[in-house]
Amino acid sequence: MTTHLAENLQAHYCAFNVAKRILLSGHSHQAWPDVAKQGMLECYDDAAKHIDDKWGIALAKADSVRDFYRSLMGEPDGQIALGSSTHELILRFLSDLNYVKTKQNRPLKIVTTDGEFHSLRRQLQRLQELNCTIEVVPVHPSETLAQRVIDKIDADTDAVMLSAVFFNTSEIFYDVGLVAKAAESLNVPCLVDAYHALNVVPFNLQHWQIESAFVVGGGYKYCQAGEGNCMMRIPASYQGSPIITGWYAEFDVLDQAPGKVGYGLGQSAFAGSTYDPVSHYRAVAVFDFFKQKQLTDQVLREINQAQIKRLWQGIAAIGEDKLGLRLPSHDVQANGGFLSLTTGKAGDWVKQLGESHFLCDSRGNQLRFGPAPYVTNTQIDQALNIIEDTSKLIHR
Repeated sequence: MTTHLAENLQAHYCAFNVAKRILLSGHSHQAWPDVAKQGMLECYDDAAKHIDDKWGIALAKADSVRDFYRSLMGEPDGQIALGSSTHELILRFLSDLNYVKTKQNRPLKIVTTDGEFHSLRRQLQRLQELNCTIEVVPVHPSETLAQRVIDKIDADTDAVMLSAVFFNTSEIFYDVGLVAKAAESLNVPCLVDAYHALNVVPFNLQHWQIESAFVVGGGYKYCQAGEGNCMMRIPASYQGSPIITGWYAEFDVLDQAPGKVGYGLGQSAFAGSTYDPVSHYRAVAVFDFFKQKQLTDQVLREINQAQIKRLWQGIAAIGEDKLGLRLPSHDVQANGGFLSLTTGKAGDWVKQLGESHFLCDSRGNQLRFGPAPYVTNTQIDQALNIIEDTSKLIHR
């Protein structure tokens, strides 16, 4: 089924030349379907035709982007703030912490893990350099991670910030709901990074038991929507007043007193400022394409799991020792949207594979292969052959 569907899909990704290249870069940047270009041209045409009046149309596109993310999280009325990057949204979140807005006789304290994406890792590391208390809990051993994180949360904790799928290893953290509930019991805000879950690992908030959490994610990876399509889900009934605030946040404040900074309700309080709407036009065109092709998150999960298993089993069959690549320690059922392999020469692998028109990437000692729905079984088998041949160059 995977190959038949992938072959049919490839005709819709001509500009990205997915049939001629082995694109296992899907965890960092999936190809865009050709309709994405039409969305971008539509944005230009609306700007040319309507000038400043384009914003009514653009904001409707933004609402359609929100609706797509709401559907993925199973929250039809969810509060969704949009931003160009998760970093931008994380800054708004951090600026809304009670610690930032009140006088405290202690350092800011945040609990996180050592498996976070750079946007969060770097920002928290910088705060740590400024004498904030950043409790970094090792992801491994993952079976005890939830309890070890919970043990770090106390009455002086200002936030918990961690991932649903870890970006180094692709391991799914199914117990993140336990952490969110523990944080909620102490009235500590919890933010879950779901970028490596949305649209490849079904992420219904109720099933994951994270209704109390903030959730960030975006469209650059498994949503095929490109840059500028990030979002932050705001817990129901939460009313924020972030210090880092854009002027869009006062759109819904009809009775703002002169000289006072007012905030709209829910998602409006976390709104930003003037932005380039082309990202949302592109995203809506892509999301409509997904609906047309019935590419639901459940379907995409089934496709991805079959592809990951094919890669996993192929590498095991060739031999980890022969390749110099170590498969993950977790089960394949606990794997997210990409396969992460441990090697001391990850960068060399990426370079050598690239010379064979095989695109992937690495993070430290992790070589990462991210399939996508337009990748055929034939291409995966070709990839395995290239991997075997490349191992001889790496180890010569």
